Amino acid sequence: MKRVRLRIIGTPCSTCIIPIRKALEKANGVKSVGANYVADLILVDYDENIIDKATILATIKKAGYDAITLAVPYW
Repeated sequence: MKRVRLRIIGTPCSTCIIPIRKALEKANGVKSVGANYVADLILVDYDENIIDKATILATIKKAGYDAITLAVPYW
């Protein structure tokens, strides 16, 4: 299991993350998705044997947004 922390780019409002979260939740290999709507952050836990970070970023791109990877804190 791996975790990636992403900042969503280009969301005009905090609720714009909702469709991104739903798209990621449907992706095969994604185990959980946490979102901070105010800070435009998403935390994705995924099975690296099924899906990779590039596919996660492509899923976000397909939803109409860009994302950048952030360091995952130890918490």
